[in-house]
Amino acid sequence: MSHKGMLDWGTKQMAWDTTTESRCMTGYNYELGMSNGALEAYDRGLFPISRLKASDLKAIAWPGTLKQAKLLAEHGEWQPCEWHHSGGTWYNQVHFYDLADLAELDPPETRPHSEQALERRVAGFYSDYIRGRGRGRYYRTVDFTGIKKGNWIHLEGGGKKKADGNHITYHYTGLAHTHH
Repeated sequence: MSHKGMLDWGTKQMAWDTTTESRCMTGYNYELGMSNGALEAYDRGLFPISRLKASDLKAIAWPGTLKQAKLLAEHGEWQPCEWHHSGGTWYNQVHFYDLADLAELDPPETRPHSEQALERRVAGFYSDYIRGRGRGRYYRTVDFTGIKKGNWIHLEGGGKKKADGNHITYHYTGLAHTHH
């Protein structure tokens, strides 16, 4: 059983042979610069958010824009269905998305000004450190809930934490209902 796969990345088109005998899920295809698992995902119509195009949205008759689809992914509404290792020397995790999942979601409202960025409810935990002479020492893990505004999480108990800090983990729990 053999069939040809094709990636269309604008002007860069790649073809590969997906013969069952020549491929297994583990491993890396150095010629194409991606894992065999990623090739399998492309075969099934999945792709990273960076490869999403407006024509993909039109193909599923989704009423939103490319920006709105990316916003849904960024804020956790459109969940990735799997991940694969990236190319290069770092082998980072790259999340793959399914358009069928997006088709079930309504486009979000977008606000015209960046200072009115989408505010989202979040929950998570962060590591608290005791500061002294020299390096800080781990003290405890603190669970929290709050509202993410831009790159800051405003904690319900008071205070704020930087969302991209090294010792914080959070997930989105819904839209914040604030009155301006």
